Amino acid sequence: MGLAKLPLEVHQQVLRRCTPPSAEHRATLNKRLAAGHPPPKTHAHDGRFQTIIRNIRASNASPDLDDYHFILEQFAAIGHRNGTMRVYKELRQAGLEPKPRTFSLCLLSIARRMTLPVPNNRVPSNYEESRSEESRMMMYDLVREMRNLRIVFTATNLDLTLRILKETLDLETFEEFMKWGYGIDLSYPDCPPSEFLASQTIRSDLGIQAPATSNPVQQPFSTAALNTMIDVLGRIGNVSKLVQAFEVLTQPLPRPRAQKRLSSFDDEDDGGVANTPHSTWIPPHAHPNTTSYIMLIRHLCNAGHATLARHYVREAIHLDQQKEHRTKMRINARSPDIPAPTIAVNRGTLLPILGLSNTTKNITLTRWLTRKLPGILKNKRKNLQYYIDYQAEVEKKRAFERVRAEAKRRRAERGSQQSFIPVPSTAETIDVDTISADTDADTSTTQEDDPRISLIARSRGNKPQDTDIFELDIDSLAPPSLKEPFRPLDIDLHISVLRRDITELEEFSKRVDNVFDRNMQRMKEYLGRRVWEGKDVYFADDDTRRKVSREEWIKSVGFNRRKPMDSLRGSLTGEVDKDRSSPPFFQSNRIKETKGTPESP
Repeated sequence: MGLAKLPLEVHQQVLRRCTPPSAEHRATLNKRLAAGHPPPKTHAHDGRFQTIIRNIRASNASPDLDDYHFILEQFAAIGHRNGTMRVYKELRQAGLEPKPRTFSLCLLSIARRMTLPVPNNRVPSNYEESRSEESRMMMYDLVREMRNLRIVFTATNLDLTLRILKETLDLETFEEFMKWGYGIDLSYPDCPPSEFLASQTIRSDLGIQAPATSNPVQQPFSTAALNTMIDVLGRIGNVSKLVQAFEVLTQPLPRPRAQKRLSSFDDEDDGGVANTPHSTWIPPHAHPNTTSYIMLIRHLCNAGHATLARHYVREAIHLDQQKEHRTKMRINARSPDIPAPTIAVNRGTLLPILGLSNTTKNITLTRWLTRKLPGILKNKRKNLQYYIDYQAEVEKKRAFERVRAEAKRRRAERGSQQSFIPVPSTAETIDVDTISADTDADTSTTQEDDPRISLIARSRGNKPQDTDIFELDIDSLAPPSLKEPFRPLDIDLHISVLRRDITELEEFSKRVDNVFDRNMQRMKEYLGRRVWEGKDVYFADDDTRRKVSREEWIKSVGFNRRKPMDSLRGSLTGEVDKDRSSPPFFQSNRIKETKGTPESP
């Protein structure tokens, strides 16, 4: 076109075609990280974006908000937070009014950067701290802009903000956002915050006092938000607040009613002054899942609270059995809609217990774990066999329905083409494996009528994927529904999960037995040294400390012989030294008859 100016539409098309889609950039970044390479500092086509924007302005035109949204989406795919803030400042200088999607993309870019790994080399020692501080300040600036511009704080923006605060561990700001977004005061989780009691101002976590024309909109409290809260409180180490919030927010509380309160009990003439504040607060609650209990137990074990950790392991085991029982009851009742179980006890649930017991040498806790594992494995094997039998029964019924539908179709074809096709002999058999794809269409009505078959059909269909930050609906302005999305039972997935859990728990059980034997051996050796030195030991049966002789100690403890290390090595290499005798389990158990004082082991 020579020196003629290109129309704005051409520049916009070039902007959107000069780089691959954001999904491809995410996939490329994941491959790069899997190969062990550090994440890129800038976008590969940042220079192209800047050139196109300059060309648009050179043609006496201005890029619109959608053009900037496209660039922000590209930057968010790789976590280019510095470029994101530069683009946001540029669109503000251009006089464009940002929308909730604009802030969602900016927060998404910051949250994405916080999840990327830190390079191991060529970075200062305080790189991670400086990165967290920079991300926190960027988030502060965006929240200030939203408050000043009266932008609706959507559920997506709140979720992204809390994810950033989880990485920065800013507890004060996190608590303020929990009050403002979900109506949860972590200090008093069963009471409404002051922001939801018709207050005149909304206290900002950033020190901004903005007049409130109406009460803040309470967002539904989801399971993901519950897990974020558990992780934040657990990382900080506030166990009392963690347990209090978990117990209150996982139980549905009744909605508070406006009650008539008296200003004074002494004034009986006028009956007092009625105080009935209007509140839009709904007691939030969410249903915990497997991840909730794993994080809760892990943080309790890290804090050294063995009693609480054991309590929640038992609660998780009970809920797992309860969920499986309800699922089986619905399958036997041929219910059309069977939800997938959300709680399951696996290796991750019990691993923190083993770590705590091994670190503190708590043999009682390790023994408790060894007694619980056989029951857990027994229930999981029983459930696995039930679902395998159920799946085989349904598959057999589906095969029978296909054969019957195929026979019906062939009879219809013989009736319509009787003069052209000879009647087949009765010796003909129908091969189920050669049934064509059109048979599925013929049996679709039959399968839909049978809930047992439709359950298997849904399992073979689209499988739900785990949500991440890129699957959030950043375009939605409406608050999410109070009801959590329904996830139907996937038989194939459930069977594979049960098999994986059983395999991991079997290996874990062997590991627990080895740890228990090793710690028990070391404890016996420690107490044996006290006995050999003439010191007292504690006996739980008598609930007293007393001195015992060596013969009584050996008889009470009941030492066993163990395999020598050479024989263990030989069992691995295939070579065993048969001439070498096995040493005793505890060398000092052999009583030496000496005239002097007894030797210390």
